[in-house]
Amino acid sequence: MSRRSIHLDDFSHENPVPAASRIDGLVATGAVHGGGKGSAPEEFPPDFGEQAARMFDRIAAILAAAGGSLDDALKFSVRLSAPEHRDELNRQWCALFPDPDSRPARQVNIGTTRPHILVQCEVLAVVTGNGGRDA
Repeated sequence: MSRRSIHLDDFSHENPVPAASRIDGLVATGAVHGGGKGSAPEEFPPDFGEQAARMFDRIAAILAAAGGSLDDALKFSVRLSAPEHRDELNRQWCALFPDPDSRPARQVNIGTTRPHILVQCEVLAVVTGNGGRDA
């Protein structure tokens, strides 16, 4: 059993941590947002929907880099900057996971780490193969 760091070229943390880490089939991300590389305010779109779409795309890219796909996601822990963003989050969630019998668990909290970060999440996934729908 050995741990492997997962990195993306277009995303990084300001601190010395990878985008995600994998041990065997278990993949855990750090905080993932819908801005640019790092957390500079000018690299974040002002629109919640665009930040959420970028965040979900980034999660898909992280899971692909780990050898999996969104089909392997077990739980999303999502933080919204404001409760009124929940409807748009749910719209994108249902588009991404249309089968109500095959959706990851999800927990939503209010409050992000920076005012310009409108949405961010952490994901726990179990990757059992070398990809799924996004591979």
